[in-house]
Amino acid sequence: MQIRFMFETKYGTFSDSLTLPDDHTFTDDELEAMKVQRRDNWIAHIETPAPETTEETTPIPDEVP
Repeated sequence: MQIRFMFETKYGTFSDSLTLPDDHTFTDDELEAMKVQRRDNWIAHIETPAPETTEETTPIPDEVP
């Protein structure tokens, strides 16, 4: 079973789906919580700046004449 869903956010439309077995036992409230969690994770990914990376450099050996 695939449950498709969309949310309008300040970043545009978030569209995703939950793929579950046909005989799942999740309640409507639990399904809604899963949808909201996916949306919130997506927003957190957008709003969290990428960690600063420092470029590792290899020292250049002194020239030997």
